[in-house]
Amino acid sequence: MRAMRAFRARTAATGRLEAVFERSVRALASGVPIRRTSAGIWAPSPLPVIVQVVTLLRELGLLGGGAPPGAVVDAGMGDGRVAALIARLEPSRRVCGIECDPVLHARAVENLRRVGVHAGVRAVAGDYCDPAAYASCGLDLREVGVVVNYPDGNQDRLARFVAAHAGPDASLCLFTHDRGLEVDALPLRAQRDLPVDDGDDGLGWRLSVYRGAGR
Repeated sequence: MRAMRAFRARTAATGRLEAVFERSVRALASGVPIRRTSAGIWAPSPLPVIVQVVTLLRELGLLGGGAPPGAVVDAGMGDGRVAALIARLEPSRRVCGIECDPVLHARAVENLRRVGVHAGVRAVAGDYCDPAAYASCGLDLREVGVVVNYPDGNQDRLARFVAAHAGPDASLCLFTHDRGLEVDALPLRAQRDLPVDDGDDGLGWRLSVYRGAGR
C-alpha cells in the first residue's frame, strides 16, 4: 500500500517534465511534430499515455516492487521522455535509452539533465538492434526485463532481435494508435487499451506485450 501511494505521488508530480518536453517539441519541430530519422520517424508520445503504459506494466507484474529486477530499455528514445518518466516512476529500476538520430540523442541527454534523472538513465547513441548499444549501456542482453517501443515500421526487426538475443523472460512492449499492429517473432502475452484521452481525434492507444521466446 505504501509503495502504491509513493507511485501515485510520483505520477502526480510530472509538471516539470511536461514543461521540459513541451519546449523540446518546439525546439525539434516546426508545424507537425514529426522528425524523420535514418531508421524511421519520431513523434512525441503524450506524457499521460506514458504514465498509463507504466501503470499497466505494473498491473501486469513487469514493473513495480514485485516485478523481476531486469532493466528497462527504451528502444528509440527520441527526446528522452519515455526513459525520463520511467526513471521518475520506477526510481529503483535500471533504465537505458537507445537512439540512432544524433539530434534526438543530444536533445534527450539535455532533457534528462533538465528533469534531474540523468544519473538514473544511460542514454546511448546507437541502433537498438545492435548488441553493441546494450554493451554501451553496461547491459548484458539477458539482464533486460522490458523493452519499450513506439512502433515506426521497425517493430518486426526489433521483435526478432529480442527473440534472438534477450533472455526468455524479457518482454517487448509496443504502444501505438495502430490497433491492427502485430509481430510474429514473439508470442503475445497481453493487450490493453489505454484509458487516456489525449485529444488526438479519439484514435486511442493500445499496449501490446510480447513475451520472450522461452515463455
